[in-house]
Amino acid sequence: MIKFLNKKRNQKDLEEIRTFICSGCFFEGNISIGEGITRIDGEIQGNVKGEGGLLVGENGIIRGDVNVKKLMLYGQIFGNIKAEEVELYSGSVVKGNIKTKIIYIERGASINGLCETEISEAETS
Repeated sequence: MIKFLNKKRNQKDLEEIRTFICSGCFFEGNISIGEGITRIDGEIQGNVKGEGGLLVGENGIIRGDVNVKKLMLYGQIFGNIKAEEVELYSGSVVKGNIKTKIIYIERGASINGLCETEISEAETS
């Protein structure tokens, strides 16, 4: 399912942020995140995976694969993405493939790769 949108994050989502990697920080290595939302405004050189949500801010850069429950992208990802739900906002950049159940794309987002949306059994019956 592909949806196009023009909205900002709601306040409830922002209140759930449990981990924050600030702008100007650089981390090299793989990261495992827990429940809640992790916000990245710095640069990560490595893979990010976990059961929670990931919000990559406008200054955030990930150079590695991302495997999370929900991705909210304002920044850049250079790697493949696997998530149940992906939201790409204006100015965001993906250079890699995306595999998801639901994707929201705001005008001005950029994808350089393949996008595969999974179809649930309920939708095929």
